[in-house]
Amino acid sequence: MPGIYRTPRTIVDNFGRVVSTNKNIIDFEHLINNHLNNIILFEDTQEDIVYVDKIILPRHYFIFVGNKDGELQYKPYEFNQYRIVITTYKDIITSIDSIG
Repeated sequence: MPGIYRTPRTIVDNFGRVVSTNKNIIDFEHLINNHLNNIILFEDTQEDIVYVDKIILPRHYFIFVGNKDGELQYKPYEFNQYRIVITTYKDIITSIDSIG
C-alpha cells in the first residue's frame, strides 16, 4: 500500500514520557508464517548481494522473540520504538505481539 500516510501513534509511558511511534503491528503482518532465517536486518545488507526470498526489515528495526515454542522469554523493560516482539514456534513466526 504505497502512498498511504498513517499518523504516528502517541502514548505516554509509566514515567510520563511521551512516546511516538510511526509503525503499527499492521505494517509488519507480512512477517507472519516466515522463518526467522529469512528475515535480514537492514544493517546486515550489502549492495553486491541479491536477496531472493528474503525479507529486509526497515532501518533500525530488529526482531525480539518474546515467546519461543510456548516458553516466555525475558523482555527488557525500557521502551524501544524499533523492537518488534514476536511469537515463534519452531523458528516460524506465528504472531506479532507488539512494536516497542
